[in-house]
Amino acid sequence: MALKLINNLQKLGFTENEAKIYATLVCINMATAREIYETSRVPRPKVYKVLRGMEEKGYVRRIEGEPIRFSCIRPEELITRIRNDFLLSLNETFCRLHALDSRPEIRL
Repeated sequence: MALKLINNLQKLGFTENEAKIYATLVCINMATAREIYETSRVPRPKVYKVLRGMEEKGYVRRIEGEPIRFSCIRPEELITRIRNDFLLSLNETFCRLHALDSRPEIRL
């Protein structure tokens, strides 16, 4: 797995284990927890916990069956979500900071 990709996903807010699991699922499309563990090298006890968190964020879907499988959202959808969330946070932060700024505007 490319270290640069893992680092970039971490810059976007993923933990290292989330980044490894997401990249694994992009590569193999759908996988059991065991296949994810074997491919991603995320410690086996952590795989289910990380997958649960990623499900809550909407990055991973559980596919019921025997065995249970997991798939990830498409990279385009992921990037669009992250971009939209970032822009919303950026706009809210700007508005709140602007509201706090009590300095008079100086015109030259």
